[in-house]
Amino acid sequence: MEAADVFLPAVAWCRARQLQDNQTEARRKKRRLQLQATRRLRLKKLHETWMLREKVCKQSRLHRLCAHDKWMKAITHHFLRDRMRRRPKVWFHPRTSNWWESTAATFTDDQWLQDFRVSRGTFSYLCTTLKPQLKRQDTTYRLCIPLQKRVALTLYKLANPCDYKTVADLFAVGVASVCRCVHEFCTAVIEVLKPQLVVTPNTSQLVKMADFFYHTYGIPQCISVLDSMHIAVIKPPHYQSEQPNRESYLAILLHAVVDDKGMFWDLTMNCPTWMNDSSGELLECEDFSIRMLNVCGTDSRCFIIGDSGYPSQHWLLKPYTNTSWLTAEQELFNTQISQARSVSQCAFERLKGRWRCLNKRNDCNVDIVKDMVETCCVLHNLCEKNKDTFLPDWIGHEPLQTVNGKPQRKCETDSVLALQQLIQDD
Repeated sequence: MEAADVFLPAVAWCRARQLQDNQTEARRKKRRLQLQATRRLRLKKLHETWMLREKVCKQSRLHRLCAHDKWMKAITHHFLRDRMRRRPKVWFHPRTSNWWESTAATFTDDQWLQDFRVSRGTFSYLCTTLKPQLKRQDTTYRLCIPLQKRVALTLYKLANPCDYKTVADLFAVGVASVCRCVHEFCTAVIEVLKPQLVVTPNTSQLVKMADFFYHTYGIPQCISVLDSMHIAVIKPPHYQSEQPNRESYLAILLHAVVDDKGMFWDLTMNCPTWMNDSSGELLECEDFSIRMLNVCGTDSRCFIIGDSGYPSQHWLLKPYTNTSWLTAEQELFNTQISQARSVSQCAFERLKGRWRCLNKRNDCNVDIVKDMVETCCVLHNLCEKNKDTFLPDWIGHEPLQTVNGKPQRKCETDSVLALQQLIQDD
């Protein structure tokens, strides 16, 4: 066998085998290319799908953010609307003030005096003197109550036994405004006018007072009269004491010293206390006693006439206890004391007749009631100083008679004359 016969088939087989390997490799390469193309197409589709999904998510997220922003704005708007002060639909209720602006402006002097208890001159003096304390300024929101109106409504409240609602309707203002005006007026009067009108008399004035009481009532070394008055009040919420009996009532006790002209030169008031109409017990104030002792002197150079209900003091001159064993001189002394006390009785009658708010129970706060009472006393001195007219019908009973131009009661005058005749006969 020849070598060619062996070598040629081997070469043919190798060539066939190489051709087969090349074809296989070509198929693999083609398949690889197809797989790569398919993978790229798939990746492209996945990228497009992811981009589309990302776009949808962004749009959805943006939509949610916009909705959340709108929701937060709505919540903030409602929160601020509820928290912010709502502007009232009506800032003040419309009222007609025709009575003050039209009717009161045309009052005669008698009509003005009947409603406000002071003359027009005294009213102008009050407005001028208290202007720095009572003057208010208009704002962009509302107009203030004029000064004359503030003074007039306070005087009307003090001069008439009416409530705040009546004064508010009459002057076309609110009830709270009336209460505030009254309180501010009383505070201003106490701060400005009281140091000028309620003043302790000096030595020369004390001498004149002593001469008056000696020549008019026959009582030497007496300078003034001490008297008191009850002002009924409503029970405060914090007041712990209970009503002792059905006839008792809660009241503030005013102690006032009256001079020969019927004017007050010293005032003091205590805390609300249960009183009885039939009780004559009066309370003692240490500060008041010290002031009176300083005026009268420790050596009792002067005395102040008082009622038998007051406790004994070095400066106080009281009547004898009313028993069946009194001598004619003692009865004459008691009658003279009672006659001299008519000065304070007349002053208190004029006080209550001019300021009728003191004649009924006052339902205001106790501190405000004290300020109102003190203001009435100061205004009483002002009216007496200016010699304002006092009408007799303001007093509920027959007015006091006068002796030497001073108030006296007819029964007391007759009893004094009878006792003096009895002593002379003896």
